[in-house]
Amino acid sequence: MVSKYKKYKFEVKEPILDIGGGSGNFLRSQCIKKALIVDFNPHKNEYEYIKADITKGIPVKGKFGTIFLMEVLEHVKNPLYVLAKVYDLIKDEGYVYIAVPYDNNIKKPNHHHVCKWKLKELQDQIDKVGFNSEVLQTRRRFKNLAFFLPHCWIVLKLTKRLKNYNMPEVGNKLDEK
Repeated sequence: MVSKYKKYKFEVKEPILDIGGGSGNFLRSQCIKKALIVDFNPHKNEYEYIKADITKGIPVKGKFGTIFLMEVLEHVKNPLYVLAKVYDLIKDEGYVYIAVPYDNNIKKPNHHHVCKWKLKELQDQIDKVGFNSEVLQTRRRFKNLAFFLPHCWIVLKLTKRLKNYNMPEVGNKLDEK
């Protein structure tokens, strides 16, 4: 997983949370020295860990400037629940980065991914949670192995869609009667 992200230089704001970050290899690939990793299998290394099953919640306190969900959501039966929890944890001006498999011709998930999306469906679901999304890149993962592994991977940058408090409230016309 790590080698394909070495060319990326994600814009990060501290503090940093990596959900499903495993041994911290992704964080090291980004030269990130200080971060919190939430994973079901904690590792002993330079990063702080919290052991947790993210399908039951993300047991951290505070808000984060950057949250990474790299190659995690496709393994979760309810990814929108996880994204909603992430929405609550990200600072208003923070960034969430996700990488997920997608295939515009998908019929069913593969051997170890419990969910996959078409690109448009993924963006629609992210929008429902309250995020704006920016496609950073789509690409083939392994040429000539698409029959077994996910066809393509998409990397998205998410930002909170904040309510515009300068807009006047629109009343319900039924209330006027």
